[in-house]
Amino acid sequence: MNKLFGPILQMVYRALVAPSLQRAKLRAVMYYLETIRSVRQAVMTLGVLALCMAMMAGGAVLIPLSLCLFMPWQPQTKALVACAFGVLYVAVPVVVVTVLMSEKRWMRMTRADDMVRNVLGK
Repeated sequence: MNKLFGPILQMVYRALVAPSLQRAKLRAVMYYLETIRSVRQAVMTLGVLALCMAMMAGGAVLIPLSLCLFMPWQPQTKALVACAFGVLYVAVPVVVVTVLMSEKRWMRMTRADDMVRNVLGK
């Protein structure tokens, strides 16, 4: 019985199962490579954001401090300049973070919108 069904099962395996397994392995590798690419982009973005934050922190301290210490302005003017810089250094990061963390941007970046369209057949 084994001698009869063994070759038939091997033929069925080679004809039907093996190609499907090969396609599944290929898709798994493609998804893995896409994940690596996404993680690499995320790490690079985080590095740039960290650098920007460090530069902003340095500027947030040094520019208003130097203007207020070394310019021959009245105390009211110095206070106004310091407050203006404070507002600027708070507003710019808020806008940047809001833009970078928008749901629409993340849907496009992760291609989730394409996946939803494909699933819905649009």
